[in-house]
Amino acid sequence: MDMYQIRYFLAIAETGGFTKAAERLFVSQPSLSAGIKKLEQELGVTLFERGGRRAILTPAGKFFLEKAKTILNEYQVTLRELKGFHHQPTLRLGTLRTIRISSLAGLIRDFQAQHPNMLIELVDGTIEDLRNTLESGDIDLAITVLDNREDPKTSMILYKQRRMLAVPTSHPFAQRGSVRLMELNQQPYIDRLHCELWGETQNLFASKDIQPQVIYKADHEEWVISLIAAGLGMSIMPEWQGIPGVTYIPVLDLPLQRAIGLIWRAKQESVVINKFCAFAASHYWQG
Repeated sequence: MDMYQIRYFLAIAETGGFTKAAERLFVSQPSLSAGIKKLEQELGVTLFERGGRRAILTPAGKFFLEKAKTILNEYQVTLRELKGFHHQPTLRLGTLRTIRISSLAGLIRDFQAQHPNMLIELVDGTIEDLRNTLESGDIDLAITVLDNREDPKTSMILYKQRRMLAVPTSHPFAQRGSVRLMELNQQPYIDRLHCELWGETQNLFASKDIQPQVIYKADHEEWVISLIAAGLGMSIMPEWQGIPGVTYIPVLDLPLQRAIGLIWRAKQESVVINKFCAFAASHYWQG
């Protein structure tokens, strides 16, 4: 079923005849008749009674009349909405839950200051969530942790972070130059759920028979930081700068860091994506 057939049908129903409908639509009557015949064949019903001076709707035609009006209206609404994409380009951006929203908000604010006409839609999730939604086309870009398997044609490193022990500034560890994992045994600890290194951390604790006292399990980085700053516990996490009430200490037997970057789908061409990638690469990232 094509939209021209819908327009043919509605014009005939409104004018009451094939000739008048052809004149209104500026098409030949044979073309109009052929279009209606094709529509009837596809629908499997007769829409108009033939033979008289006027085109009279059959019962099936009367039933289809309201449906045709709805189809045409929905088509026109969709066209108008799609035209909006030309006026306000949209970037669907996925972000890892273990990235501070304040850091991401600064990037988006500065980007939109230069491109005020662009709309950014944010979605957060785990590494697996972001890769799945990217692959399915539900997002255009993802800011996530990169590893050695990334294709340089579909990824870009933005910055790196050290993995350290975050403690309240009031904790005795805050005065230390470093700690060892064993010293975390029985310490009040905040577990970072969905962290890309969560499983590795748990295995390290188990291998060394370390049993921190887990007081809370948090989904988002801001929760972890706020709980630590309130003096409720400590956590192994990426180092963030300028957080009141939190001190980061190197863990001697945990020399790890993570790389944060952008990933996108192969053969994905978009002016919006290219502009955002270029801007993010030149952005000053304060951990």
